[in-house]
Amino acid sequence: MPSIAAVLLCAACGRSDADARRARLGAERRALEATLDHLEDRLIVNQARVRFWREMQARHESVTAVACTSQEEHAIEMARHVLPDEPARRAGRRASIDRARVAAAPRAPAPVPVRAAAP
Repeated sequence: MPSIAAVLLCAACGRSDADARRARLGAERRALEATLDHLEDRLIVNQARVRFWREMQARHESVTAVACTSQEEHAIEMARHVLPDEPARRAGRRASIDRARVAAAPRAPAPVPVRAAAP
């Protein structure tokens, strides 16, 4: 009979071991599911951020295009108004606009005169 008791004792320990293992695996599974849920939430938030910044980029490009067009028209009208060349205005917009563009171009710094070495 002692051998049957030992077998039952081992079986009881085995069941306890299996129950403990199931409980541990269940806890690990819940922890992994929580981690995956958290990761999914972060991905959804990041997708929303990307969508927002792409929309901001599109809006910025649209506003910039409108502003550039408006500024260009304004600059052309200012050039027509400011340029004193009546014949150039009669010849066409293009000549006055080209002159205004040349006048508005940044100027290169004047070259520094080189002194001749003393004899």
